Amino acid sequence: MASSKTNAPQASNQPGQHLRLILDRNISTGLIRLPVPATVGKRESREARFFLDCGIGKPHVQAALGAARANATTVEKELLAKGLIDPELYYRWLASELGLSFIDQIDPAEVVRPPSIDTLLHRNGPIRLWRDGRQLTVIVPEARRLETEKARLAATPTLRGDLAVASPTTIRKAVWQAGADDRVRQTTFQLDQDHRHASARQVLTGAQGFVLALMLCFCMAGILLRPGTALLVAHVVLTLFFCGGILLRLVALAMSALKPAPRLSHPPEGTPPPVYTVLIALLDEAEMVPAIVSRIDALDWPKSRLDIKYICETGDRATIAALEAQALGPESEIVMVPDFGPRTKPKALQYALKGARGSLVAIYDAEDKPAPGQLLEAAARFAQEDERLACLQAPLVIANMRSNWLSGLFALEYSGHFRVLIPFLARAGMPIPLGGTSNHFRRTALEAVGGWDPHNVTEDADLGLRLYAHGYRTETIARATVEAAPVALDAWTRQRTRWLKGWAQTWLVIMRRPLKTCRSLGVGGFAIFQLMIAGMLVSTLAHPLMLVFVGQALIWLTSSAAPPVTPLNITLMWLDLFNIIGSHMAFAAMGWRGFSGYERRRLKSRWLLMTPAYWLLMSFAGWRALAQLRRDAHVWEKTPHAVETQGAGCLAAVSIKEPGAMERVKGIEPSS
Repeated sequence: MASSKTNAPQASNQPGQHLRLILDRNISTGLIRLPVPATVGKRESREARFFLDCGIGKPHVQAALGAARANATTVEKELLAKGLIDPELYYRWLASELGLSFIDQIDPAEVVRPPSIDTLLHRNGPIRLWRDGRQLTVIVPEARRLETEKARLAATPTLRGDLAVASPTTIRKAVWQAGADDRVRQTTFQLDQDHRHASARQVLTGAQGFVLALMLCFCMAGILLRPGTALLVAHVVLTLFFCGGILLRLVALAMSALKPAPRLSHPPEGTPPPVYTVLIALLDEAEMVPAIVSRIDALDWPKSRLDIKYICETGDRATIAALEAQALGPESEIVMVPDFGPRTKPKALQYALKGARGSLVAIYDAEDKPAPGQLLEAAARFAQEDERLACLQAPLVIANMRSNWLSGLFALEYSGHFRVLIPFLARAGMPIPLGGTSNHFRRTALEAVGGWDPHNVTEDADLGLRLYAHGYRTETIARATVEAAPVALDAWTRQRTRWLKGWAQTWLVIMRRPLKTCRSLGVGGFAIFQLMIAGMLVSTLAHPLMLVFVGQALIWLTSSAAPPVTPLNITLMWLDLFNIIGSHMAFAAMGWRGFSGYERRRLKSRWLLMTPAYWLLMSFAGWRALAQLRRDAHVWEKTPHAVETQGAGCLAAVSIKEPGAMERVKGIEPSS
C-alpha cells in the first residue's frame, strides 16, 4: 500500500489562519485571550493560549486546562479526547506549521522493525521507515513543543528531509501490522514455552495419561471381577463429591447473611487517574457493535486516560467494517488478530495485551452493559489495597430472565455464583475461578503470571487459579455488568460445553504437579479447588447416575420382594436423597438470595420445577465436553447473541434501532 504525503508550506505565525481544520462549528473564531490563573504553569499557559489563538472557544480551553491538571495530561490531549479537534486534520496542520511532509498511511513493509518495536504500541512514535534507499523518521508533534521543534528545524534545515509527521493512530496501525506475524506466534506459544506446566496446549501429559489408563484398567477389572464392590466404591466417591459441593454452597449461603453491606469505594482526592485499558474481544458481532460501542462510551472515566481496544479476527470483515463506521475516538483502536493458532478469546486478549497502555486492564464481552461507575470503583479499590490484590470481579446480572425457563434458571445460577459464592470465597481468601467478563486486573500482576492461556477455552477459571497460586488475591466489587442469557437450547448447550471443557482443561493443567499445586494453593485452597472444579465436573457428569441410585433405593423401599438392605445401603440411600434434593435446593436458594427484590418478582416460580431438567441438560453438556476434549480440545464454540426480538416470548437483548438498549434491572443498575 503506497504511502500518501502532503508537502506543507513553511510555518506560519498566524495560527488563526487554520481555523477551518477545527471541527467544532459552535465555537467562536475570534482570537480570545484566556486570563491565566496563578496556579497554571508557563507551559500550560502557552499551550492554552495556542489553542485559543487557533479559534477554540474559551470555555472549551478552560475545561480542557482543568481536565489536563486533574488527569496529568495536556490541553491538547483533552481537546482531542473531547472530539473538539479531528486528529487527522490536526496533525496534518501541525506538519504544515513545521514545514514537514504529512503521511496518512504507512505501508507495513516500509517499517524498520527493531526487537523493541512493540514499545511503539504504548507511545506516540517516533517510527522509522525505510523509503527510497534511506531512513525516514516519522514523528508526532505536540502543541506544547511546537515552538521548540520550529527552532530546531530552523537551526538545522537539513533535518526536514529526514522527518515526516503522522497521527498516533496511523503509527500504531502500522506497528500492529508490521509485527503481526511474530507477535501472534509469540502470543500463541509464549506461555507454553515459558511455563509449560501451566499451558493447556497439551491436553494430557504422559504421566497423566498413564495414571488415567491405569485407573481405567482397575475400574474395568473391578466391574468384571467384583461388580457389586466396584459399584459401591463408585457410589461412595460420587456421594462424597456431591456432599462436599453442597456443603460448600450451604456455607456460602449462610455466610451471605453475615456479609457487610457493599461499600462503594471512591478514588483518592488529588490523584490523577491511571490509564485504564479496556479489552473487548469480538467475533462475528457486527450487529452488536453499535451497542457495545455506546455502552463503553458511557463508562465514567476520562477519555484522555482510556485505552480501548476492540479485538477482531483479521478475516472478520463485517465486524471490522461495523467498528470503522462508528467513528471511534482517539482513545479507541481496532486490533486485528492474525489467523494463526487456535481461534479463541484468550488468544485474542493476550495478543491485544501486547499493546495495552494502561496500568489497569478491564475485560468486557460484546453483549455486556457495565455500570458506568465500574471503572471508578475498581480503580479506587486498587488504590486502597496493596500490590497483591491482582483482580476484581464484578457481578454479572442477567437482563432477559423472563424470556423462557432456560434464561430464568440461567439468571438464578448467575445470581448464586456471582453474588453469593464468589464473594464468600473472596472474603475467605480462597482461590476464585473468574467469570469470563468484567474482570479488572493490575497489568503487572497479569503479566507476571503469564496472562491468558490461548489454548484454554475457559481462560477465566484457569487465570483465577494461577493468580492465587502465585500469591495474588482476587476480590469483588459492587457495581454490576448486565448481559443477556442464551434463550435457545442449542446456544446454551454450546456455551455450557465450552465452559465444562475448559474446566476439565484447567483441572488437568493444575493437577500435573499435584504436590506442588497443594503447596502453592495451601491445603484449604487445594480443597476448594477440588470442590469447585473437580466437584462441579463429577457432579455434572454423574447426575443421571445419582438419579439411578435414588430410583433404585425407592424401588427397594416400595418392593416387598426386595432383598434385605444393609446399614451402609440405607446410609447411602439417605445421602443420595440429600444430594439430589440438596443440590437443587442449594441452586435455587443461592440464586434467590442473590436476587434483588425486582428480580424475585420477575422470576416465574413454576420455572423452579424445571431445575431437574436444567441439571440433566448440564450433564448432557458435560459428556459432550468430554467428547470434544478428546478430539477438539481447543475449538471455541461461540455463543450467538440476540439482536432483535424473534417472537413474543423472547426478550431482545439489543435493539438495532436503539444500539444501547437493554432491559434495565432495577435494584442493580443506577437510575441514571
